[in-house]
Amino acid sequence: MMMALFKKSGWLAAALMLFFSADAMAVPTWDIVPTASKLNFTATQNGAPVIGEFKSFSGDILFDPTDLSGSLITIKVNIASVTAAYNQVADTLKTPDWFDAAAFPVAVFKANHFTSVGDKKYTAEGTLTIREKTVPVTVAFTLEKYTDQDAFVKGTASLKRTAFGIGKGEWAKTDAIKDDVLVDFTLSAKRKSS
Repeated sequence: MMMALFKKSGWLAAALMLFFSADAMAVPTWDIVPTASKLNFTATQNGAPVIGEFKSFSGDILFDPTDLSGSLITIKVNIASVTAAYNQVADTLKTPDWFDAAAFPVAVFKANHFTSVGDKKYTAEGTLTIREKTVPVTVAFTLEKYTDQDAFVKGTASLKRTAFGIGKGEWAKTDAIKDDVLVDFTLSAKRKSS
């Protein structure tokens, strides 16, 4: 009796593992196309916009608009790849008062909760870690193209720089350099062959 129950339980466990593995495999995996993707940010200093870009980032992307519950995204940003219109600004952003690229070389965004909010429009709820500070972040994005082979996304997120300790000492004040930072991105991706 116990042996029969064990065999039955073992069969059930194997069936469940197979089901969940097949379900996970059903969500396609995507590779970012770096040459067709951009990650920008806009801050405000003395009432004027300061625009920068991270030139190097990578990601593990599992996404399917018909299976949002099975979708997962992890984006890793190379902080030292930051650029701006003026080299002096980019160099300053890498210093310990700002991103401290030497001590904290990677920023990580992770999301596992996606919601459809309109025609081809979604939100991704997750966390962003910069300078070892992890903060909840919601990204709004539009799936402008989605085929069996290609995907193209445009999105935005609004952040508070001080929540991550970006801007130390005199720069911690938000009168000259505002707290709000707008992130915008375009992401081109190719589906990985199974």
